Amino acid sequence: MKTTSKKTEIIGRFLEYCEPSRKLLLDFVEVDEDVFECETDPAEIVNLLTGEFAIADLMESGIVVARDEGVFSLSPALTEGCFVVMRDAVTHEPYDLLTVIGCLSATALPVFEIMRDGHTQQLIEQGNGDLVVAFDLKQVIMLRACGIPATLGVGLDNLPLEQVNEFSDLFCQASFPSGGKTPSEIGEGRGHQAECNVDDPIRSMMRKMHNDNPASMEQAASPADSSTETLSAEPFRAQLAFLGWNPAELSNVVPPQLKAVVDYFQQLHRFMNVDLYDMGLWEVTEETIAKLEFIAARKSAAIFKRALLETAENINADVMFFGKEKPATLARPNDYPAAVNRLSEISSSEEGSRLPGPNQKNEAWRDVQRLLSQQVVGPVRELALATSNPVERNLLTGFAELSNVFHMQSLVMSEQFNRRVTDRGVTNGGQLPEDQFKNLIAMADRLIGIAKATEKCSQPRTKNSESWTIDSPSIPRLPHSG
Repeated sequence: MKTTSKKTEIIGRFLEYCEPSRKLLLDFVEVDEDVFECETDPAEIVNLLTGEFAIADLMESGIVVARDEGVFSLSPALTEGCFVVMRDAVTHEPYDLLTVIGCLSATALPVFEIMRDGHTQQLIEQGNGDLVVAFDLKQVIMLRACGIPATLGVGLDNLPLEQVNEFSDLFCQASFPSGGKTPSEIGEGRGHQAECNVDDPIRSMMRKMHNDNPASMEQAASPADSSTETLSAEPFRAQLAFLGWNPAELSNVVPPQLKAVVDYFQQLHRFMNVDLYDMGLWEVTEETIAKLEFIAARKSAAIFKRALLETAENINADVMFFGKEKPATLARPNDYPAAVNRLSEISSSEEGSRLPGPNQKNEAWRDVQRLLSQQVVGPVRELALATSNPVERNLLTGFAELSNVFHMQSLVMSEQFNRRVTDRGVTNGGQLPEDQFKNLIAMADRLIGIAKATEKCSQPRTKNSESWTIDSPSIPRLPHSG
């Protein structure tokens, strides 16, 4: 939701009558500088504002509300404790306030509005790309105080269908704007991995992949240098992680609003193809709570913030797990075929019932890449370095690089196919584009060609002729032979 300069001006003037909050969370954690409190008499603030701005503008901004005919007052949300000032990432001007009931405007959803906030963008960039969705402003303030980007989940239990595309562009398929496509169609072009997750092992590969260009696919198999990527700064994007506990009070109490949001998103996934696979569920164990309580009792703010940050970096459950039995952690594979089987098992899980979550899925991809390099590509490279024939060395090096592309592309196509079948069914578009198969076959042909050329190169260039001794009495000897 875009704001007018008039609203920015009104919020800026209102903040002059407020003070930065000096409250301590858990009696020892300081809140960030954008948390304010209204300590001036609300009636006096209204009188001052109405003397400077038109009442229509004040009401449109959300700062002032009408109580009775001709009687106006400050919005109750601004007098019920602290609120968070959201400042534009470019101008640093305040454009909205995050209160106990959401944004100033009842139609503005905090999950959208917070994405323009400069401080939130900075925290997302510094972290793992997650934006935590909480259901209590006190939790948001606590998380922000510890360097974790957060917002309120107000309105997500009934996200307007007209805003589903915007939601998908911002949080479901982060690096690919929708362009009119459904979220699952967008995901098929990027391997269903989130752009802002810097640890995603196939993120950079899928960003560069073009199905009609085998050369570009070969180039895409190597991780891209993020410094060379030119990404649009607007809109800013993130992954969502729903808060399933109470960090402000260090308890494992599940927010009651979370179930309503998850139930609604399950329906969006079923009927509107909204992709939930990259949305995390942040839960903690009782042992983690005990650890945080131990640190809090000693009032070490720096160590407490670091411990909470480490917990936030290990969100390993999918939001589709909420209310379901967690699957057993899969054993880490020791060989490449086992790694491929593990990845296949994760990718083919139905409707998230056994889906281990985004972190474990990323681990599976990393295991595949690691073991592919160690047990398949690496030995060929070592053989290339060991040979003295420069032609054979170049052929083996090319074979190693192309085989790496071939294996990764095969696995990406397998995951895309599994996802299509899960989302649509085999009879409703489960097949992949023909060009993808043609490209894969072309790479296989090239591998076979390189293998044949290498085999010929390794053979001796000339053959030694076999010799026979002629020693028969029927064959006369030449005179000069003695």
